[in-house]
Amino acid sequence: MTLNVTYAWLIPLLSAIATAALAILVNRVGPRTELRRVFTFLAGMLVLWNLNFFVLYAVSNHDLALHLTQWARVGGLFAPPAVLHLVVALRPNRSSRWRTALLIDYGFACVLLVLNGLGLLVADVRPFAWGYSSVGTSFYNLLTISVFGNFAATVALLLYDYRTGTEAGLRLQLKFWILGALIALPLALTNLLPAYGISVYPLGSLGVAVFAGIVAYAIVRHRLMDIDLVLTKSVAYGAVSFLLIAPAFGLALWLQRESFGRIHSDFSLAILLMLIAVGVLFPALRLRAESSIERSLFREKHEYRAALAAFTRSIVRILDRDKLLSELTNTLTNLLHLDRLALLLDDGERTYLVRHATGIPAAIGEFGSTHELILTLRRRDDIALRGELEASSDATERAAAETFRKNGWEVAMPLAVSDRLIGFIALGRKRNLEAFYAEDLQLLSTLAAEASIALENARLYEELKRSRDIIERTGRLSALGTLAAGIAHEIRNPLVSIQTFFQLAPQRRHDPEFFTSFLSLTAGEVDRIGDLITELLSFARSPSHRVEDVDINDLIERTTLLLAPEARKSRVKLARVLATDLPVIRADGDQLKQVVINLVLNAIQATPASGTVTVLTRRHRHQGNPLCQIEVRDTGVGIPPKMIEDIFNPFFTTKDKGTGLGLSIAHQIATEHGGFITVTSEMDRGSSFYVNLPLTSSIDSHTTNDEPEAALPLRYGRMAKL
Repeated sequence: MTLNVTYAWLIPLLSAIATAALAILVNRVGPRTELRRVFTFLAGMLVLWNLNFFVLYAVSNHDLALHLTQWARVGGLFAPPAVLHLVVALRPNRSSRWRTALLIDYGFACVLLVLNGLGLLVADVRPFAWGYSSVGTSFYNLLTISVFGNFAATVALLLYDYRTGTEAGLRLQLKFWILGALIALPLALTNLLPAYGISVYPLGSLGVAVFAGIVAYAIVRHRLMDIDLVLTKSVAYGAVSFLLIAPAFGLALWLQRESFGRIHSDFSLAILLMLIAVGVLFPALRLRAESSIERSLFREKHEYRAALAAFTRSIVRILDRDKLLSELTNTLTNLLHLDRLALLLDDGERTYLVRHATGIPAAIGEFGSTHELILTLRRRDDIALRGELEASSDATERAAAETFRKNGWEVAMPLAVSDRLIGFIALGRKRNLEAFYAEDLQLLSTLAAEASIALENARLYEELKRSRDIIERTGRLSALGTLAAGIAHEIRNPLVSIQTFFQLAPQRRHDPEFFTSFLSLTAGEVDRIGDLITELLSFARSPSHRVEDVDINDLIERTTLLLAPEARKSRVKLARVLATDLPVIRADGDQLKQVVINLVLNAIQATPASGTVTVLTRRHRHQGNPLCQIEVRDTGVGIPPKMIEDIFNPFFTTKDKGTGLGLSIAHQIATEHGGFITVTSEMDRGSSFYVNLPLTSSIDSHTTNDEPEAALPLRYGRMAKL
């Protein structure tokens, strides 16, 4: 059964309308250049060419169809040289030979125009299932030669430009044009076959619409979508549409024939349109297919974009400024395969300097706040592309583009916080000469926003560390003042003994027993004073923040020696119970000494006269992890339950003259060592603070089972009263 294509004229008509709309769009966007003028001329010829086939398919009168197509055929005569002209105009610095070739090409089209006007090109029109088709004369072969010759030259020139081009944006445009040509040319050639008596349905109108759409997109859009993504979307959409619509439409045709004995074209067209409309309602399926195709066909690009997105999400967790700058520059350089990259930041003096760079160094590495590039980045508040700046009509942006050119930069990513430009990241070319696709720029824009936040966080973190160091020094000085007062009192008594010795020495110089006993006593007192002063100076010096092997028991002994005068001054007994099986741990000894001093001083001050403060060490387990535990236990007044949650907050204190920093600093130091501090307390019975520090992984962690911190028995201990 022969299918009568009643609505064959609809395709060339829609193609003509779409092409005309694209021509209007291209002329409305941006300045008028030779490329846009040539596209407009080509679009006009393609509209006439489509109208030629519209008349052949829609007009049933033989003579009228023959007469009208003689005029509309003009588009088909000039479209082939116009396509070649469009490609020639894509690059402005062509040799004069191409201009000469175009003149010859258009001259040949004019010869065909004369032959067409005299009726020597087409002799007649003959009917086919879809409508009329032209019957060519022997001169019609000249039109066929023009079509083949121009299209072959067009493809060859596109491939040559792509192979020899070094400008990333132009190469990306060429990819789109090559794609459009490869789709349109085979389809356009089917329109010539019926003129030679070959009954093949012409599909050239579809090819024209596709080619015009792709070229218009490449001309209008500066930030082109990755061509691989275009293919992914197209293949995915076509495959899904075919899988959904083709079986349903085939079933509809079979049901018509079985039910009515024939296939009704109008009814079939309506069903097809409804199926297409339904297919559009399934974007989720299309997106899933897109993702799968991209992962399988363009795995490398999919992976680097996924890696870039993952890095964008993780960057805000980097608080070290130098590490952040290094990670930013190295990651971008490696993922995008850049030949150069420069990260510039505001130095606080209204000047932007290169802080980190990779690859080829920048020719200009310092910019004042009034430089054209800085003004452009502030005004645009978006990623700046060299090509866009060069094409801008704004003098400032063109001056910024010149800076891009001198430094070899293609893209600049502004880094802004609260509408303040804190810097920018300048990217060079990709080593494979690929352009920066729209998807790349979208990811980079997000990365720039996250990097701006991360840099601000790093700055605030540095300020916080400086503030914390100041607080730590303040706490250390506060403890030092307390210790110095106690040690001064402690030194006074030995000095009295020494003074007495020197006063009596002249009178007792002949008494050997006096000299022996007093000299021994005096030497011991001097040694004790020396030890106290040594420990005090050790605690007073600025901490080095050095991680090393630390013997906790030795640290406790030296620290309690320093604290003993304060305990005696307060008439509090200070004792220590040290486990004999403690291994050394990796820690900052100066900081741990400050933790013990802060806790013991607090305990002494909270304990009434005749009370006891005990420092204990032991091995311990918490959630299966081996720990070294230091306990500071007192018999003081205890901590009210409602205050337990607040005692580690900075500046929280219940003492009249306290700074409220001791426990806060101790807690921070324990946390930085990977440990923690816990506390138990009973009113009027005392408190216990437990400093839990991790053991090194190489140490055997044999110990008893988990036990509550407040009820651990003392094992293998030795007691010493100070």
